[in-house]
Amino acid sequence: MNSMTMRNKYATLPVSKWDVRIRNNKRRRNAEIRKHILQLIFAIGFICVAVLCLNSIISKAKDAGKEDISIKYYKNICVERGETLTSIARTYADEAHYETLEKYIDEVVFMNHLRNADDIREGYYLIIPYYASELL
Repeated sequence: MNSMTMRNKYATLPVSKWDVRIRNNKRRRNAEIRKHILQLIFAIGFICVAVLCLNSIISKAKDAGKEDISIKYYKNICVERGETLTSIARTYADEAHYETLEKYIDEVVFMNHLRNADDIREGYYLIIPYYASELL
């Protein structure tokens, strides 16, 4: 039987080569187990960070949907007898989007290629902008 001497801090012990091989395999397995545990810890940490980031993105998306949405639409109307751009502006202008009625009237004049606000007559067709909060 071949025997090797293995030293420890207390004494020299005769050990077979199989004992040395078993001990080395045990050390290697323990090192692999430690490596797998560290990989598992890093994977769990990465998953936790990813879940927290995803949760913050989803919560921001939910908050973004709570604000009122206004969509600008255009409508074609026929000018009735006695109507002026001011009366049309009172009906369709939205205070949240136009500072004054004059700004709305200026946009209508520009869109319809009119010379001025008094340049409309009964029976004219005008394109009028308006805002709505739902999709049509």
